[in-house]
Amino acid sequence: MIGAVHVSDEVILKAFERAPGVMTRIMERYVGQAGQFLAREVRRELRHNGSMGFTTLMNSIRPERPFPLARDVKAGVQYARHVEDGTRPGYRGMPPRRPLAEWLRIKHGLTEREANRRAYGLAKHIQQQGTKAKPFFKPAFDKNESRLLAMLREGAAEGVRAAIGVRGHYAMTGSIYGA
Repeated sequence: MIGAVHVSDEVILKAFERAPGVMTRIMERYVGQAGQFLAREVRRELRHNGSMGFTTLMNSIRPERPFPLARDVKAGVQYARHVEDGTRPGYRGMPPRRPLAEWLRIKHGLTEREANRRAYGLAKHIQQQGTKAKPFFKPAFDKNESRLLAMLREGAAEGVRAAIGVRGHYAMTGSIYGA
C-alpha cells in the first residue's frame, strides 16, 4: 500500500522555479538594510559611551559584503578592538605615540612639542596600567538583535509572496492511496 500527496498546480510549480532568484534578490536587499542599520546603531553606541576622541573610529564602521546574503559590520581601524575590550596592564610594547599626541593637542589645546612630550607619558601609562573597556559593538548588537531578526523575517515573507506571485490562490493538490 502506498499513499501519495502531490502538487499539480501550474502557478505553484512556476513559483518554485522562480523562487531561488526572487528570494535571493529580495533577501539581498533586506540583508543590506540590516547591515546598514547595525552599522548605524554601532556608531550611535560609540557616540553615547564616551570613548570617542576623533571621528576616525566612527567613520570606519561600515558594513561589508563578504558574499551574497551576508553583511559583516566592521571597524576599519586597528585600535577598535582595544576600545571594545580594553587592554590589560603590561601591554606588549608602547601604543603608538603619534595618535596620542594628536589627541592631546586637539583635546587640551597643547603645542605640538608639548603634546609629543605628554604623549610619551600617556603611552607609558597605558602600557603599565592598561585601558578600560568601552564596548560599543556588543551592546549595539544585543540591543538590536530582535529588530535585525524581524527585518530578515520581513524580507523572507516578502520573498515568498513575490515568488508565489498570486495572492489568494489555492493550489491544485491531490492525493492517492492504493496500489
